[in-house]
Amino acid sequence: MLSSLKAGFLFLFLTLIAGGTSTLYAKTSASQDALAQAQRTLTDAMKANNVRLRVASENMANNKTADYVPKKIEMKAKKDPKTKSTSVAVKSITQDKNQMIEVYDPTHPRADAQGRVNMPKLDPLMTMMDMHQAKLENERAMKSYQMTTDMRQRTLQMMN
Repeated sequence: MLSSLKAGFLFLFLTLIAGGTSTLYAKTSASQDALAQAQRTLTDAMKANNVRLRVASENMANNKTADYVPKKIEMKAKKDPKTKSTSVAVKSITQDKNQMIEVYDPTHPRADAQGRVNMPKLDPLMTMMDMHQAKLENERAMKSYQMTTDMRQRTLQMMN
């Protein structure tokens, strides 16, 4: 009788341990999924900011280039129906024809018969501010990504 009681207690103990482990694994798995989703969202943010930085750099580099039409970037919210999370994506990159100005320069090789040249009408200060803002947002996303990576690693270490 005592041996069957010990066997029953051992079975109950092992069942509780196994159940507790699977519950712990399920909670860890859910937190890992949340951290993975956070990393995907941060990756989308970094991609969008890299495109934003590239467009601003192109505009800055071509600020004095004749017939260059400045570009503008439009962002959109990107929803994941599976996880119900929202991240950011580039909606479009378009040419901003409103940012052109005719300049009188008859010596310019691209001047028309009246001596006018189409030049971009960009404010270098605003373009630099846009580049700086994209850089800062990218740095914040990178630090957040690093933090979520550390959290994932610590969670895995706790499981072992």
